[in-house]
Amino acid sequence: MERIAAAEARTPGSWVPQAELAKELSLSSPSLGQIVHRLRKSGLLTARRGPSGGVGLARPATEITVAEVVRAMDGTGLAGRCVLGFDLCTDDAPCAAHPVWAFVRPLLERELEAQSLQDLVNTVEKKKSLRKPKRMPTPPAGRKASPLLVERK
Repeated sequence: MERIAAAEARTPGSWVPQAELAKELSLSSPSLGQIVHRLRKSGLLTARRGPSGGVGLARPATEITVAEVVRAMDGTGLAGRCVLGFDLCTDDAPCAAHPVWAFVRPLLERELEAQSLQDLVNTVEKKKSLRKPKRMPTPPAGRKASPLLVERK
């Protein structure tokens, strides 16, 4: 979602081809298709077929909360099940993590509701701008770079 929102911020109304998105995220096309299906069903994404098609946000990134994305992908979200995965975990029959999770869950939900998709885009862009490019030492004039100084990838 963040990648689609970033593309939308760069070029409003743009469509991100699913094949391009799958490659960027290192996902298979069928896996991405399942994710897109869930996000479309939840009303967060739209899609268009054809050569100029792709996926785009259904609403502005400022209006989509991270909590909505979590609920779209995770069903009931944070509240619907035991954090340790137990089938039976209630206030009457709690698991070992229940008291802590009961305290933390509302705080986490509030934070996820307060963060928009645009907030994530802004954070990622800021982080990218802080990266410093690697500079290789420059050999003195008239000399070739040593093959040992070739940048690793």
